[in-house]
Amino acid sequence: MSEEIKKLIEKFLSRTISGEESNKLLNAYQEKRINKKQFNSYYAGEWENAGQSPSPEAEKSRKKVWKQVRSYIHPHMFSLTEIKSRWIAVAGIAAVAILFFALGYSIRLTSAYSAKELVVIVGNGQKANVRLPDGSHVNLNSASELRYPSDFGKKERTVKLKGEAYFDVESNPNSPFIVQASSNLQVKALGTKFNVKSYPDDTQIISTLIEGTIEVSSPEWTEVLTQGEQIQFHTRDFAFSKSSVENVDEAIFWMTGQFVFDKETLENIGKILERMYNVSISFSTPDIKEIQYSGKIKNNSMENVLNLITVVSPLQYTMTGSHITFSKK
Repeated sequence: MSEEIKKLIEKFLSRTISGEESNKLLNAYQEKRINKKQFNSYYAGEWENAGQSPSPEAEKSRKKVWKQVRSYIHPHMFSLTEIKSRWIAVAGIAAVAILFFALGYSIRLTSAYSAKELVVIVGNGQKANVRLPDGSHVNLNSASELRYPSDFGKKERTVKLKGEAYFDVESNPNSPFIVQASSNLQVKALGTKFNVKSYPDDTQIISTLIEGTIEVSSPEWTEVLTQGEQIQFHTRDFAFSKSSVENVDEAIFWMTGQFVFDKETLENIGKILERMYNVSISFSTPDIKEIQYSGKIKNNSMENVLNLITVVSPLQYTMTGSHITFSKK
């Protein structure tokens, strides 16, 4: 595969390809200068450049992406006009997949593509980096889901989040960046860095401002956060509280594999462990759930975390397969 075609593919995957470049890429495909073997070679090169070895799950996803790409551009299936529109539409899915592959992450994409919305799903035990079409970057934590329209950035910049993500937003005063964390809460920014934690099974949605300014709002209220502030929205009674955070970096320690707990119940810690390590957790008695922990754990291997919990409290744990049970000693 020539360097010119490689560059065209990279532009296609990042959704920065022009109409003229798209025609060149389509012509190359029609002239059989792009085929499955060459695509596999390109893919393998991306892995090598990232210093990673392809996993079986990523290899399966690669085959799926190639099948999707081929079905959208095959000259015998669509007219050239149809190919152009479908090619650009599927670019979002292909871009996400290839970028994740190159970084060595295992990401599940929705099997059915919608012309209106692209979806990135990160499973338990996984993390991912997403580069949006406007240049903004999103780090997704385990068990998270990000949705955004296929024409993101053209008219507006709105994403939907389930789970936890760190946003590094590209500045655009004419187009606010909006994160819909739930049907009752959204975070709006022009250009800034912030973290949003919005898991469906949590009782709170937490947004922490790392840099810049954001506006957090619900149908009943609006609050502006400045650097070093955090807002907690209680999903049960729709109340909120705003506070200053001594160290905002603690809100994004999950990106570096660290844990920071401040009077966190074991029940909530259990949810974090389930997402991070893809396990299930239960408690022998309900009162165990309410035991609180504070502190920082730098070595967050599952065994280390479990051992620390049992060292500082009168608990023990048993593990059967991927199921962990906490009980009193």
